[in-house]
Amino acid sequence: MEIPNKNQHEALPYDKMALLGIDRDSAERLPQDVKQKLLDGEVTPLVNVSIKAHNGTTITLPLKLQLVTDKEGNPALIAYPVKKELSLDKGNELKLTSQELEALRRGDVLRRPVDVDGEKTHQYLQLDPETKSVIHRRVTEIEIEKKLRDMEKINDIELGTQQKQQVREGKPVELNVGGEKVSVGIDLREPQGFKIVKGDLREWERQQKLRYDDLHPEYMGLVMTDKNRWEYQKVVDNDSKERAISLDPDRKNERGSGMKL
Repeated sequence: MEIPNKNQHEALPYDKMALLGIDRDSAERLPQDVKQKLLDGEVTPLVNVSIKAHNGTTITLPLKLQLVTDKEGNPALIAYPVKKELSLDKGNELKLTSQELEALRRGDVLRRPVDVDGEKTHQYLQLDPETKSVIHRRVTEIEIEKKLRDMEKINDIELGTQQKQQVREGKPVELNVGGEKVSVGIDLREPQGFKIVKGDLREWERQQKLRYDDLHPEYMGLVMTDKNRWEYQKVVDNDSKERAISLDPDRKNERGSGMKL
């Protein structure tokens, strides 16, 4: 799986979005920043969608979307639905161990081989606290070596071998740049999968939690209103979590922690 370059896909995958109840007109009305995230292969904010279940009923639930390409190079849409929990029994399509699950719950980023569509590649894994789905991207997509070199050049510093290895493994590190503390590391929710924070590792952890706390418990997301436009509203409640959980086993094309369309 490779994140598509925005030059490769200039249009949204309307046919695949239609499977989620988002027709072409609704897709075009999405806010520009959300459309651009899709085209850049990033994970979108929560979007409230309607999916037809096997019994014919329509289920409305919030999820996040990501545009990728399959091993044949064709565009594919990944939907990360809201889950009630991430455990060994539910939402564990990546076959994570109990120790790995606990690390993800703590907010750690893991680097490990992942079998995607019959192809095993090294990927970074990170738990999205809103959906309880695991976001993952190829290690090669993050271009971590280039980012480290750029940091050294711009800030006129030299990272130690151990520091570089920690970042490669997904662990944040604390640096001294011009007499100020700076923390850097992998964050798959960032556009480039990499984040720089002014402050020590405690500030890094505080900001990671802050992003979730800002949204919890309201869980704001995009909803198509009767004004025929997308607006940010509360989209997650206990019922929607239960619906997302009950829907997952019925989808045949699941991959990772999401649904592949």
